[in-house]
Amino acid sequence: MDNEAHEFAYNVLFSGAPNKINAPTRDYIFNTILDSFMEKPVKVFQVGCIETFDVRWRVGSGWSDLIFGEYIKEHGGSLTLCDISLDNVAKSFFAAKSLGYEANFVIGDAIRHIGNDDYDIYYLDGGNDPKETFDQYMAIKDKKAVIIVDDFNIKGTLLSHLPFRREPVANHVGVLDQR
Repeated sequence: MDNEAHEFAYNVLFSGAPNKINAPTRDYIFNTILDSFMEKPVKVFQVGCIETFDVRWRVGSGWSDLIFGEYIKEHGGSLTLCDISLDNVAKSFFAAKSLGYEANFVIGDAIRHIGNDDYDIYYLDGGNDPKETFDQYMAIKDKKAVIIVDDFNIKGTLLSHLPFRREPVANHVGVLDQR
């Protein structure tokens, strides 16, 4: 990680700097969905954790758990983060501890955990395998929740027959409100 990337991550995690950059991000999607809960507690299940703190990945990875964590810290609820990579889980754990929000961490394949409880928001941002995303969706298809699929043009190809709203960020983000 170069100095600029390190400085950005350091400032966000330790100096109270805003988690904002001058590039199109998924932030407005997450914030719009969170706003729809009108400051009530939310339970979020997120597939995929922070891959890197490199600022160049801030656009591609989004650091969504920081946005969900901030909301939950202020309004209540819970955040469950699931990833097969211990390194990625460790980065999300570090961010949560640094910014003072609580999260539950699961190391393993999301398909084993995603349907075990009811959540208000499911964010499917695991591997780029459309079958994996399809299987995750099938495990929660009857839940009264908002389902977000990152990189929908890649991961969501097997879900394209469903009425996902597609937001034009990166490889699109699919949003399906089933409440």
